[in-house]
Amino acid sequence: MSDVDRDTFRTIAAECPGFQARATARAITRYHNACFRPLGLTAEQFSLMLGIGAAEGATLVELALSAGVDTTTLSRNIQNLEKRGWVCADGGRGRAGKRLSLTALGHRLLAEAIPLWRQAQAELSRRLGNDQLQLVRRAMVELAVAAEPLPPNAPDGAEQPLP
Repeated sequence: MSDVDRDTFRTIAAECPGFQARATARAITRYHNACFRPLGLTAEQFSLMLGIGAAEGATLVELALSAGVDTTTLSRNIQNLEKRGWVCADGGRGRAGKRLSLTALGHRLLAEAIPLWRQAQAELSRRLGNDQLQLVRRAMVELAVAAEPLPPNAPDGAEQPLP
C-alpha cells in the first residue's frame, strides 16, 4: 500500500490541467463524433483532413510537427484515410517523404462536414456563450505554449513566449 491517500488522488485529478485537458478533449471528440456520424466521419479524421487541406502538399513529417503528433500514429491514420479514398500520399521516399493532399472525394466530404461543424460550433457557443468559448480556446492555446519544454540553452527562469 502507498503513503498516498485517496484525497491526494482526488485533489490532483481536480487540479491537474493535463487530467482536465484529456477529459475535455474526450468530451469534445464525442460531441463532434456525434455531429459527423451521418457522414461516416470521426472528429479525428475531420481534424486530420483539415490539416492536410490547409497544408496541401506537406509531408507526413511536416504535418506531424505542425499537429504535435507522433509520426507513427499519424502514418496509420493517413493510411486509413487513403483506403477510404479521402487522401492521397504521392512522391517521395517512404511514408515520411510522401506529399499529402485531399482527393476530390475528400474535398467533397469536407464540403459536407464543414456545415455540420459550423452547427456544432454555434451550439457550443449558445451553450457556453461566445465570449466564454473564445476565452477557453485562447486559454488552451496559451496552456499548450506554456507546457512546451524550454530550449536546452534557455537561461534559468526563462518563460515560453505566449501567443
